[in-house]
Amino acid sequence: MLNDKLNGKPVNTAAAGELCLVAPLGKDATTSAAELGLDPKRTVALDPLLGFAKRRTLMTTPVTRPDVRDAAHGLLASDGVPVSVIKDSPGFVAQRVVAHIVNVGCDIAQMRIASPEDLDRAVTLGLGYPRGPLSMGDALGAGKILAILEAMHAFYQEPRYRPSPWLRRRARLGVPLTTAE
Repeated sequence: MLNDKLNGKPVNTAAAGELCLVAPLGKDATTSAAELGLDPKRTVALDPLLGFAKRRTLMTTPVTRPDVRDAAHGLLASDGVPVSVIKDSPGFVAQRVVAHIVNVGCDIAQMRIASPEDLDRAVTLGLGYPRGPLSMGDALGAGKILAILEAMHAFYQEPRYRPSPWLRRRARLGVPLTTAE
């Protein structure tokens, strides 16, 4: 399946019966299918945030056909990596959790409750996380975290998904989240 844009509008070149696989940040499978002009009955979304080596997550639209879901699952599990299938939901599960952790860390840094270094150290030592929230955001990419939060905020219109100014500024400047002021 190839999807492109012509004069700013999606052009769906998927042949009938083809699996339509999308990899959205912060969006659900339905929104992705609609924006790209794909058949939602043949569309599944794959979470691109954390890589594909240890586990993969597929998201179906409310009307994804079972045979399409099963074909995508079989394809993505064929190398032995486990695959989870979830219902349509903006931001997948991992994207929501990770983006929220990073955003809360950014708010703490923005309020100057702790320095970026102290914040990351407190979370790694106190909670046993492999990385602190700001280092985690840097590893995944501040721009990706910002895209997830912006898409979820646009969908839900809830303040809990509002990106921190700390995150927004650093993502736009292309500097690490661990950069102190």
